[in-house]
Amino acid sequence: MWTEPFVLRALAAAVATAVLAGPVGCLMIWRRMAFFSDTLSHSALAGVLLGIALGIGQNAGVAVVVCLTALLLGAISDKFIIGTDILLLIIGQTALCAGVVGLSLMPQVRTDLTAYLFGDVLSVTDGDLVFIAATGSLCAVLLAMNWKKQIFTALMPDVARSENVSTGRQSAVFMTVTALFVALSLKTTGLLLVSALLIIPPAAARFFAKTPERMAVYAAFAGVLCVCAGLACSICFDTPAAPSMEIACAVLFAFAALTRRKSADIM
Repeated sequence: MWTEPFVLRALAAAVATAVLAGPVGCLMIWRRMAFFSDTLSHSALAGVLLGIALGIGQNAGVAVVVCLTALLLGAISDKFIIGTDILLLIIGQTALCAGVVGLSLMPQVRTDLTAYLFGDVLSVTDGDLVFIAATGSLCAVLLAMNWKKQIFTALMPDVARSENVSTGRQSAVFMTVTALFVALSLKTTGLLLVSALLIIPPAAARFFAKTPERMAVYAAFAGVLCVCAGLACSICFDTPAAPSMEIACAVLFAFAALTRRKSADIM
């Protein structure tokens, strides 16, 4: 069963997504922007609609829309009296509803809304793998080139500015990488569970890591462990893949929290 081509494609997509989710999720936690990924993932459904309408493909449509949404949020978030969290909620929910309404007005297009919302990693195609590999490589290069500056900007923005680091540029890099991650994870986690893979493994890694680099590595390893466990449950017990991965993440987080608390009590 595990040697079937569709299983190997699903495993490759899930592992690649989880590895990248580690450092991206760490940056998101350090910046206290957990809701940001939700907003981008909700806007991805509008990207699906755009890709179908223009005939450029769903992956390309999602990438375009989420990148534009991320850059738009970065440009206007500081110019509103209302809080950023409220703005994120309004934009995210509106984009999600616009995508649902738009798809309902295209009866000639057959869509599986459940697959968009919760992912369908077992149906990953060779084309999807190429998109994941290309987009993931671009994200990895951007992170590698800006990692130290990203850490300074996220954890010590005043120090970053004193060292002549362009915090505005680093914020744009972070938003672009996050948007591209949301686009490539559409098949793996779906729109509603992207944040689970981004936030929960880094949150578990935070209990044990003593440096930012170790936290990113531990988060990537934890994410890979969780997606493999979730995929195994999906194949063996015929459960939905993405929700199984999220449950595995939650179990790992609970284990990490209890273990760390126990260690702290002993010390």
